[in-house]
Amino acid sequence: MGIETTEVLKVLHRPQREEDAWLPEGLRIVRLGDRTRLGWVNIQTGANAATGSIHLLDATTCEHRRIDLDDRPGFFVDLGDGTAIVGTGKRLRQLNWITEELTTLAGIDDPSPHTIINDGEPTPDGRAIVFGTKDTRFQEPIGCLYLYTCADHRLTRLADGMTCSNGKVLQSRVDGLYALYDIDTPRKVVDRYELNIETRSLTHRGIAVDLRHRADFPDGMCAAWGDDLAAIAFYHPGEVSEGRAELFDLKTGKSLLRWLTPGSPRVTCPLLVPHPGGLNELIVATAVEGMPQELRQHSPNAGCIFVSRVQ
Repeated sequence: MGIETTEVLKVLHRPQREEDAWLPEGLRIVRLGDRTRLGWVNIQTGANAATGSIHLLDATTCEHRRIDLDDRPGFFVDLGDGTAIVGTGKRLRQLNWITEELTTLAGIDDPSPHTIINDGEPTPDGRAIVFGTKDTRFQEPIGCLYLYTCADHRLTRLADGMTCSNGKVLQSRVDGLYALYDIDTPRKVVDRYELNIETRSLTHRGIAVDLRHRADFPDGMCAAWGDDLAAIAFYHPGEVSEGRAELFDLKTGKSLLRWLTPGSPRVTCPLLVPHPGGLNELIVATAVEGMPQELRQHSPNAGCIFVSRVQ
């Protein structure tokens, strides 16, 4: 794979409750008034839990806020106007950050009791969101990809056959189409698609990154410095002492840089936050989900949010 550099991340936030460490994902920057917060979803609070939460952290003051939900959230997108679009269960809903009121916008037509909304990503111009669903048992390819357009609240199923549609990267193209990269976690691949919003259609263009030789599983993903670079979080189900996220070239499928999370092997989601002066923060979320007690005891940082400054 040709990894050139390895960096060790530091703990930014440690959950005070074990249930808040179960499955943090979907890192986002949230703008509330003149302040920004780091936000994420905790998909569920335990192995048999049917509800989850959204978390907001002021990294400067360390003030932490938890919004408990009545369903399991897969992602949220901050709209910058005091609200966010949240995917919970089988619904897209609008969340008011101040009142915490939720209003249903649309629902997916999927009768299976085993599928829920998972990861989602807005288009670069903000006019649409592409999100996926997953089989909560991670057994069957019953997940799908969907397109939601914000102006008309219209929802279209784009593709099916996924077991767990996870991290996504969306790129604008000069021809008016979008390049979409989507992780199907159990298959251990990053698929490349061509998205046409006008015709609400998706064309598969092959595998961008093949990870089937690895022991760990690709989970969340975010765009990195250039159009053809992405950071991928890796979830390791075994007894290892650290987790990792890696920078990949989406053209070649090669890994260029690796970040480690000591004491936390199940990395779920990366977020690259640019700052003035050429510095960027890489933030990653990690999870406790499903850890045997012995492994949990040897993973003191499981469920923590990590950070590193990268050039």
